[in-house]
Amino acid sequence: MEKARRSSFIDTAAVQRRLWQGAALLLILTAALFALPGSGPGLAMVKNTVMNGFSGEDIAELGRREIEKSLEARRYWGGMVAAINPSLTSFEVNEIGRAIVRYSSQYGLAPQLIVAIIMVESNGKVFAVSPKGAQGLMQVMPFWKGELGIEGTLFDIDNNIRAGVHILAENIRDRGFEDGIALYYRGNLPVSGAAYLGKVQKAMQAIS
Repeated sequence: MEKARRSSFIDTAAVQRRLWQGAALLLILTAALFALPGSGPGLAMVKNTVMNGFSGEDIAELGRREIEKSLEARRYWGGMVAAINPSLTSFEVNEIGRAIVRYSSQYGLAPQLIVAIIMVESNGKVFAVSPKGAQGLMQVMPFWKGELGIEGTLFDIDNNIRAGVHILAENIRDRGFEDGIALYYRGNLPVSGAAYLGKVQKAMQAIS
């Protein structure tokens, strides 16, 4: 009886250990998809710690599933923007989806919010320019290139969404969700931004 109990305990512990390893590896694979430059060595060290309990087939399958989930998310969010601007090319749709997935994860914002801002700001037009000179999908003012150390043009999809999400995330962190969104619109202008906030909220409801 004692031997049977011990065997059962060992099996349970092994299962729990494997579940923990699986969860850790999933986190690593997800992080690797959106990792910032310079984070590779740290990820590799943690990865080596947990991979010993997995076969090559296990790792390949987990990696395949994570890649499929990422590609599905790209298609979905890119498709949401394409729904309001059908003239987007397939390359542009993929780039928009990739940037939304990447920077929503990096900055901790809902993808729905980013898509809603794009809808309200530019109607999904990559080369949109406002009367005040704001550029691209998220209508970023050119001075932000210097502020954020962005090289190249703000009409580049990745540059534009990275800058826009950064600004939005900082606003929300400093002012709260609603006022942070309103601040994205008004900047230093002496206006409330309430109408803009209403448009963004309505767009988010339509997306959800």
